[in-house]
Amino acid sequence: MKINTIIILIIVSIFLLNSKVDSKSLPPSYNRNNLKLPNEKDVQDIYNRYNLLNTEHFGLKQNPFQKTNLNENYPVSLNCSKAMSNLLNPNNPDFMMLFYSGVSINELGNFDSCISYGSNISQYCLFSSQIEEILPIYIGVCYPSAIYCSPEDVLGLMTQYSILMLLQTNMTFNATEDLHCYNSTYQTVNIEATAGTWAMTAVCAFIALNIIIGTVIEYIFVIQLSNYRKRYGTLMNHPYSLLNPKSYFEPNSTNLQGDNQYSYITNESIGSSAAAAAATANGGTIENLGNSGINNDFEPQFYDGFFERISNVNIETNLFIKYFTCWSLIKNFNSLAYGKSEKRYFNSLDGIRTLSTCWVILGHSLLFGASGYGYDNLAYVATGTTLQSFAAQAIFGGEFAVDTFFMLSGFLVSFSVLNQLSKRNSTYGSIKFWVAYVVHRFVRLSPLYYFMIFFSMWVAPMIGSGPIFYQYSQFTNLGCSSSWWTNFLYFNNLYSTLATECYAVSWYLANDMQFFLLTPFILILFRKWKLGGWLLTLSLIFASVIGTTIVAYKYQLGTFFDVFSIADQTNTNPLITDIYQKPWNRIGPYLVGILVSFIYTAPRLSKRVRFIYYLRIPRYILYCIAFFVTFFLVYCPYTYYQNPWNYSQKAVFSGFGHTSFVVGLAIFMIGTFFGYGGIVKWFLELGIFKFFSKLTYSSYLVHPLVIMFRIYSMTNFLHYSVTEFIVYYAGNIATTFAAAFVIHLLIEKPFINLERLIFSGSSSS
Repeated sequence: MKINTIIILIIVSIFLLNSKVDSKSLPPSYNRNNLKLPNEKDVQDIYNRYNLLNTEHFGLKQNPFQKTNLNENYPVSLNCSKAMSNLLNPNNPDFMMLFYSGVSINELGNFDSCISYGSNISQYCLFSSQIEEILPIYIGVCYPSAIYCSPEDVLGLMTQYSILMLLQTNMTFNATEDLHCYNSTYQTVNIEATAGTWAMTAVCAFIALNIIIGTVIEYIFVIQLSNYRKRYGTLMNHPYSLLNPKSYFEPNSTNLQGDNQYSYITNESIGSSAAAAAATANGGTIENLGNSGINNDFEPQFYDGFFERISNVNIETNLFIKYFTCWSLIKNFNSLAYGKSEKRYFNSLDGIRTLSTCWVILGHSLLFGASGYGYDNLAYVATGTTLQSFAAQAIFGGEFAVDTFFMLSGFLVSFSVLNQLSKRNSTYGSIKFWVAYVVHRFVRLSPLYYFMIFFSMWVAPMIGSGPIFYQYSQFTNLGCSSSWWTNFLYFNNLYSTLATECYAVSWYLANDMQFFLLTPFILILFRKWKLGGWLLTLSLIFASVIGTTIVAYKYQLGTFFDVFSIADQTNTNPLITDIYQKPWNRIGPYLVGILVSFIYTAPRLSKRVRFIYYLRIPRYILYCIAFFVTFFLVYCPYTYYQNPWNYSQKAVFSGFGHTSFVVGLAIFMIGTFFGYGGIVKWFLELGIFKFFSKLTYSSYLVHPLVIMFRIYSMTNFLHYSVTEFIVYYAGNIATTFAAAFVIHLLIEKPFINLERLIFSGSSSS
């Protein structure tokens, strides 16, 4: 009885809502929790909280709560009004459509349920706009079909049945730009294929063809042919070989008596061969033997004859086979799963790389979700105590993971080059050596990098769906359409800001390439004059740290961890332009990596450092220093939320933080190289990290695509809570590494193989 009463009240309320809105009426708001409509005070409270959000957190002007007649700009047509009236009839079988609409800010309704009706019955429309061009507003509604209701009609209905009644005074509606409608046959904004789309389709088809051919060739020529050779040995001596036709007419005693090579040949088959010889000696033919001739059980199968014909192919020198096997899934998977590193003393780097990648994804999972279409409780995320808690500082500490990659890159590049110069007993290296140095790096990084840029521009927008997915194309093409060429030349970090950069995470690759090109000058000086190399590297670190500190203080810039306080336009540009992605501000960690290579490759200095780590007390002191530095820099921002820092403190943190963190990490890393580190070293050297560390480059490039594709494909907003964020982050990690696994096998690894094939003559370079 109670349930029936509630249902009747709901129906009556909906009928009342269908009446024309005047200056004394209020917009309806269906509350799914207690099944009652809000009263005037409820709506007033909603709008007051909305104004509070505007004024305190986004710097917008507060607009007074006004009641206005809102059907002036977009009156509802007669056909649409009739359709809506029919829908409001409780006896209408489509009556439940009414519950698939949102009514307040960032309520998207139920997209899937709405479009499950026929296109002649319903349409789902998403209103998206901004208040004062800053605060994004989204409302999704389920209204009668486009046959009855045009976009203008939909806006007219929304000003009656949603919070647009209140927001209209702040906004100018545009039915063409602000409204996107869908139905059962039109579930996303159709994006027309361009020449770039067809070009990328051709590239994908070319890659797929190479992979198929390469995998087949690998299976036939490398695996099956090798097994065939092991089984039969020298084909000319094989008793049933097509290359040895005498074996059909006379016994081959040498072969038949070989117990090892042809042990599968029985005495019965030997007798049969002897009988064949006797028959032919008496003038008979092999056909006369019938079943007493060659034993059919041991006749060569068809593919044996095929292998005999190709047995003379030298797979080690045949360029055709070597080219296609570069694409083989068999070869590339075996390399990924079973390949071993020759430098076991660097195995701890596998764990550091993998965990750093996961740390980057952690930070971006929160940051990307908070940018525009993401969390329905963005104000809570921005100002709530959850992200200002002590434990939550680890999320924003993911910025240091990028510095870790810079440090590892500087160390590995310098270590490799110094070893090569030592083997050649050369100080300066030859022109050929340095050309190979640059070409190798370019070929190593570029193919997958270029593929991901163009895939995100021209392919990904064609394969997604959802009410908001039309914005994905705007997101990816924001800077790519005009500045993709700067990414190709690796100076996009100098050309544009992060907000307008093509494939935003590529700023790291641009910096890394620029550091890579600077490294030879430092290493040549170090080979010529070791003290000079040390002085130059330390001077560059000092200049970077002090310069960054001065810039941050002069322009009163915020810090990277205080993401939401720098979210307005005036602060973001200086931070990004002057500190975040510029090479002279980010080179410190890379130079620390070069210094680590100086320590490890200098025999005398390396022995002294090893002896220090050998002593237990000094070693533990170094571990404590390393832990304190890294832990302090990750979690000290917690004090900022308790007692806001002044600009001097912010400047010191921005200037010294990045470089200091990797110094602490390097102290521990060097210990693992010398065999110390205890349980932490054991953990970092686990076999699972060896597998995933090979996917870190692919993961870094693909993870923004995975996260943003997931966000723009949503049919409802994310909601931040600790539990939901953990599940969301775990999904991002799993999907990212799964996608990285695929593109590593299909794109990254084949081009690595091709680069080695091209430069095989000078592989030592």
